[in-house]
Amino acid sequence: MPLLSPQDEQVLTKHLSAMEKRVEVVLFSQAIGGGESGVVAKQVLDEVARLNDKITIVEKNFILDLDDRAKYGVDKSPAIVILSDGHYTRMRMFGAPTGYEFVGLVEAILIAGTGRVDLEEKTLEMLATVDKPTHIQVFSTPT
Repeated sequence: MPLLSPQDEQVLTKHLSAMEKRVEVVLFSQAIGGGESGVVAKQVLDEVARLNDKITIVEKNFILDLDDRAKYGVDKSPAIVILSDGHYTRMRMFGAPTGYEFVGLVEAILIAGTGRVDLEEKTLEMLATVDKPTHIQVFSTPT
């Protein structure tokens, strides 16, 4: 059973049509002992990727693909890593992107696919003053 309704697919297709670059979404999951969230993450990614041919899903085994895990700093499963034209964007998500997390997934794909961030000019100016490496994490949880 699909997770996205036909109306959701229509809206997403319109938003994703702005993409100019190829986006690889790398999914790290594990079949044995990985729980249901990896299966759900794969289904969500497959449904989104089906809406735009510039989106490709690449599956990695959380247990076996240790070099790729180290390359992208993946320490939990499932993990989603976003690449733009083959370049690591440093955007990652952990867990199944459902509920509020789904919006973050779509935004990450759009940023990678367009190269544009939808922030106010004042915010961009403030971010331009950051002069040292900064680690930003966003956490969300169902209520």
